[in-house]
Amino acid sequence: MTDHADSGASDAYRRQLSRDPASFLDHAIDVVFSLPPEELDEIRLNVAREKVTAALNGTQMVQQLAARNQVSAITSFDDLIPLLYSQDTFKSYPQSWLEAADFPRMTRWLGKLCAADLRAVDASSCELIEDWIKALARGSPVDLLISAGADGKAAFLPRTRREWGLMHRFTLWNFQSSMTGPHGESLALRPGVDRVPLIHPGPRSGARSWGRFMDFYEETFGTGLVDAPLGNTDADLLSLAGRVREASRKGEAGSLQINPRLLARKTEIAQLNAEKPRRLEALMERLTHEYRGRRIIFYSSMQMLHDLAMRLRGLGIQGAYTPDSFFFCGGGFADGRQPPHWKEEVAEVLGVSENAISVGYGMQEGLWAMALCRHGKYHVPPTLIPYVLDEENDRPLPRIGRQTGRFAFFDLLPETSWGGYITSDHVTITWDSPCPCGRRGAHLDAAISKVVSRQDDKIGCAGTAGALDDATEFLLKA
Repeated sequence: MTDHADSGASDAYRRQLSRDPASFLDHAIDVVFSLPPEELDEIRLNVAREKVTAALNGTQMVQQLAARNQVSAITSFDDLIPLLYSQDTFKSYPQSWLEAADFPRMTRWLGKLCAADLRAVDASSCELIEDWIKALARGSPVDLLISAGADGKAAFLPRTRREWGLMHRFTLWNFQSSMTGPHGESLALRPGVDRVPLIHPGPRSGARSWGRFMDFYEETFGTGLVDAPLGNTDADLLSLAGRVREASRKGEAGSLQINPRLLARKTEIAQLNAEKPRRLEALMERLTHEYRGRRIIFYSSMQMLHDLAMRLRGLGIQGAYTPDSFFFCGGGFADGRQPPHWKEEVAEVLGVSENAISVGYGMQEGLWAMALCRHGKYHVPPTLIPYVLDEENDRPLPRIGRQTGRFAFFDLLPETSWGGYITSDHVTITWDSPCPCGRRGAHLDAAISKVVSRQDDKIGCAGTAGALDDATEFLLKA
């Protein structure tokens, strides 16, 4: 990162950002973080006003929040807070609707949370969540995202195909911006030139977001580049995962009702479950032999990356891949604790610098992601208005100095889904002290935890595989 971006590039970026928030994806990272914070905030506030005006004319939930909280104008960032969705908004439907396969009512509920027109969606014959996803895709621009929570309910996020496209571009921009050599030189992939395998020890497709990006990666860099051995993540099984976790915690697993059509797939699911260890082991063999000495991109949780490195080290392998390989991870470790010096150990085994291991922070509720800079900070992208809230009353803490509390945000990229969200994450934001990396603006400390002490509050990247295993085991016993 250079200390100063080219002034001409910054001027062009400033003009474009005011008209189109997504235009930052067309600029280099030093340009994106070159604007004075007060100037960027003015642009953000103007865009937020436009988003609120549109939502007040098209999103029933936002209309209700505005009326209840008497929000009539947006004059400051704090005016947006009463309009932010809570952690429960995307799962505010009665569980009985899902159990009864009442997907017409689920569709009407979903339509109140976004501005997408769902009136043409015919969900009358839907029996499973997977059926509903297909019906939404046929009758609307919504390509539904599901996030399973351990409180027993799945969250359904009404993301449109255009919004998915923005998220894919953002993810790729983060990847490319992070791919630098030890002296800051760009090692970004070149479409039509670089054919680098993208390896993910997880599902290739399905209800969660990563499979869609893998499609985008192959569209950009060439077919046949993705190696993700676990097939499809089933939305109904993912929903069941959360219910099993919560019912088991309460000692009520025996009372769970399972959709008969899901029960009818027991043989198929049992076969897929039995193949999972073999498929993962085959991938590990490819990583040990076929991919050894090659340039690769590897995406996983921190836990999976650490497991790979320890396996290679156990085989006596050091420097497994070329130094221009990159490893992207998030989601933490399964027990919530990072082993000391884990990046240093992993980098040595993999044959790369620590800079080639990029740790990210994001969540499915937003069209954004942040990658740690070399100085261990998450820099807030220009399309995100961040907040730190008092954990006792959700009031905003001052946007000065260093503040610690509950993280909330207003995302400027969504066009029909709503961008305002209060999270369960406990963060520290530095508002006005520069980071040594040279990027301007607010940044988050790397240490992020849950406001709620329960580690199972949400099934995130590090815990998804285990949760799905639990759900599969429960289903096969039914």
